[in-house]
Amino acid sequence: NDDWDHFADFAAYDAFTRDWLAGCRRVLKRTGTLWVIGTYHNIHRIGAMMQDMSFWLLNEIVWIKVNPMPNFRGVRFTNAHEILLWAQKERGESYTFNHHALKSLNDGLQMRSDWTIPLCTGRERLRHEGAKAHPTQKPEALLYRVLMASTRPGDVVLDPFFGTGTTGAVAKKLGRHYIGMERNQTYARLAQARIDA
Repeated sequence: NDDWDHFADFAAYDAFTRDWLAGCRRVLKRTGTLWVIGTYHNIHRIGAMMQDMSFWLLNEIVWIKVNPMPNFRGVRFTNAHEILLWAQKERGESYTFNHHALKSLNDGLQMRSDWTIPLCTGRERLRHEGAKAHPTQKPEALLYRVLMASTRPGDVVLDPFFGTGTTGAVAKKLGRHYIGMERNQTYARLAQARIDA
């Protein structure tokens, strides 16, 4: 329902998406990888664009939400997952994958592509003027797994849709540097306060 999520039509959305993907591709190092999180509303369009732009898809991760928002009208299935696409800039280049760190997070077993992580609620959910500060705030556990999987201490992580700063907060905890871009001033202020704390 927010302004940032409204487009005149699919063509406008596609143009916007191609622009930010091209910007990410331009600044990503040859051995870098890109993570994109989306729902059934957009992730298939984005995945096709990524392939058209020569990103090489490494994995599709299903984030299974143990506490999804119910479908109150009961007219379709409750949306209980999101998709994460993990892609490398250049097929065949080396890239970071911390296989052993992920095994340690998964009781010594190889990490699978289905991640069961709850939505952020309670103290983790940022609030502003008595309501949720951001409608799609991601849980830190999700970004922890993403950054643990594909970055090393000292790496720079870019988040072009910084929102309330989950990526920056987790990057800081893990000893990674981060660059966050956010045009909504309220979100940016909340993110800065969160990271400062």
